[in-house]
Order: sequence, then structure tokens, then C-alpha cells
Amino acid sequence: MSSDTDERALAVTGYNPEIATVSAAEFAELMALAREQPRLTPDGQWRHDYHAAMIAKRTIGVQPDLFGAKPIIHMHRTRPGPVIDWQPEPVGEKLDRIARDPNAAFGIGRPALSDEEKAAMLRSAANWLRLGQRVRLTGSTGSIDGQFERRIGRVGVVWRISRVLTDHVHIYLDPVGAERSEKIIFVELRDVEPVEDQP
Repeated sequence: MSSDTDERALAVTGYNPEIATVSAAEFAELMALAREQPRLTPDGQWRHDYHAAMIAKRTIGVQPDLFGAKPIIHMHRTRPGPVIDWQPEPVGEKLDRIARDPNAAFGIGRPALSDEEKAAMLRSAANWLRLGQRVRLTGSTGSIDGQFERRIGRVGVVWRISRVLTDHVHIYLDPVGAERSEKIIFVELRDVEPVEDQP
């Protein structure tokens, strides 16, 4: 390898001619492709902008650390979430339910919608179901620990519409209390209703 080629190779960051299996030009082209940020779709750009706006709205300030540790981000507290008086299913009732239906799971379930009910629900949601629509959770599937039931009454926006499971939708929940991280949940469309309030 000539000295001119070695100098060009050293100019390409990360390229080592001793172990390289491609030329410096090919390596530079591949690295440019790897570093290039993919273009966001319009939906992806909306999601990016909405998330950034939610963070900016709640951030009070950033306190840098004097000794080089991570900076501390101070955020506003938000109003508390809805109060749900959820109680676990008593063991006796659970055992009776399982005795009536030997195929029942030990967890709590609810009947699935028929194809006709699902089609009617999708037709009624066609008027309001869109990216960014403000929604409220009105129901949930059953859970053993009450995690899903505690979400009832929370408000958020439609984050992503599922193309595969058309009767499900991703919801970006508004933060409540001292929540700092985003909460994106995947719920059935029958558990969601549109609202007109602003965050």
C-alpha cells in the first residue's frame, strides 16, 4: 500500500488499513450511511414534536453537577390521577368462577367482541380515531394486581394506530402526580372515548 493511500485511509475516522476488508472510500461511504439520520414520516415527526413539547412544558430547569455527574432536571408536578377504588377478586369468587368454567384462566378475563360488534365499533370510531386525538380511558381488561383498572379515567392522545390489530390503539398518557417518564399503553379501542380538552 502506498504512503498516499495510507494518508487518505488515516483521514477516514475509524478506518484501519491493517484489518480492513474494504477500501477507505467504501468504508467512508458505509459510515456516512450509518451516521445519517433516517427521515421521519409525518406521523413520526408529529410524535417527536409532541413528546418534546410535553417535556418542555413540564421542565423547570436543569441543574448541572459541579463534579461532572449527570445534571438534575427539575420538573413541575402535575395534578394527581383519578382515584380508583379497585379491590382484588376474592379467592372464593375466583374459585367459583373457575369451577363454572374449567377452561378459564386463573386470571381475570372478559368476553371478546364478536366480529359484528368489532366492525360496528370500528365504524363508529372512524369519525374521531386519528393521530393526536385526545382520549379518555373508560374501561380496561381485568388484571390480577389492578394495574390496568387504575388507568381508568386517565387522559392522553392517540399515539399510534395499529395496522395489524385494528381494534387496538397506542395511547400516550398525560403524566399525573410525580410521573416523569412517558407512559405509552396499548389498549382495546372499546376502552377509549374521544374528549375535547387540551393538555
